[in-house]
Amino acid sequence: MTESMPQVIAEIRERLRESGFPEEGAANRAVLALAEEAGEFVGAYRRWSGQARRTGSFDDVRAELADVVIISWLAAAELGIDLDAAIADKLKVMFERGWRDERA
Repeated sequence: MTESMPQVIAEIRERLRESGFPEEGAANRAVLALAEEAGEFVGAYRRWSGQARRTGSFDDVRAELADVVIISWLAAAELGIDLDAAIADKLKVMFERGWRDERA
């Protein structure tokens, strides 16, 4: 992929509008879709890891996780969040606070 994620998401947003999904309510649709995709990822993981009634492939896990990332970018765009900046800010906090609290 030679395009940046913001460019790809801009194209997805344009295609959604062309397909009849109006700007009004777009953030709500994206947030709900994110929850749905997260659930589908968990289901795929459960099937692949043997924790569900039926089995699934690792390719399914991979594809569903990609859906989560893509829709996360879309939700951020619809909400007016600069996800690159938000991720950079969050990573700074994570690296500054460390990984485990020291116990006495």
